[in-house]
Amino acid sequence: MLDGSDLKSVRKNAGISQTDMAKKLDCDRRTIINYEQGVCEPKASQLFRWLSVCKIDLKPLAAQVRSTKESLFLLFTLTIISPYIASVFYVGTLSSCALYGAIRKQKSILQISLIAITLYTLEFNSLSYFEAFLSNLINDQLKVSVIYYMFQIAFSILGYSIFTYIIKKNHWHYAENPRLSNLVRVIPLIYIYFATIVTLHLIDFYIDEKYNYTFLSVFYTHYENLIYIGMSLIIFTLVAMVVSHEKELKRAV
Repeated sequence: MLDGSDLKSVRKNAGISQTDMAKKLDCDRRTIINYEQGVCEPKASQLFRWLSVCKIDLKPLAAQVRSTKESLFLLFTLTIISPYIASVFYVGTLSSCALYGAIRKQKSILQISLIAITLYTLEFNSLSYFEAFLSNLINDQLKVSVIYYMFQIAFSILGYSIFTYIIKKNHWHYAENPRLSNLVRVIPLIYIYFATIVTLHLIDFYIDEKYNYTFLSVFYTHYENLIYIGMSLIIFTLVAMVVSHEKELKRAV
């Protein structure tokens, strides 16, 4: 299989910068550096996307992977684990919960779903433009990266603040259903989780760039998956709220 130096060579031959490759793989530039230095290996989906972006014929690689008896599974799951598909699934599921809340006139489910969709959509669509703006404004790549991560942290803190305010505002409404109340209170904690992951990611990036020391490298290696965990928790919480409300309606019949 390909090692870090091979990936670097392929990228350079295609005339693609590390920053551009990071955007195409929906990750940060440091992750690209880690792949090329052999600190960690890209997932199968990212490897295939890397080569596809560089316009490399994937047939020989697919044949090599097939020899390990893993290719059918990997090729089948490429689209499933794509960050874009994950984003569409996330927003789609939240939209379904919002629709349920509107139909059932369940204000809490509708409200939480719409706010979560809005926060995610704003962050997802604004990050690339924000990074491009910073890169044109600031020449120091380290400063650009630090501000970029702080921008993500700010969105998580904003989410925490909004949902905390909603919980306090609707305290008596939620108190009518203790289970619903407990589920709602989980949402702000998930945004604290997001902020913590990105903060640790930022700390490790900074000290590695400054001192070449990666004691928190696990947050680079698994950063994408850790973010997916938070997204899954939001989906699970909203689905649990829907189930709880349906059970409540059946008991009332």
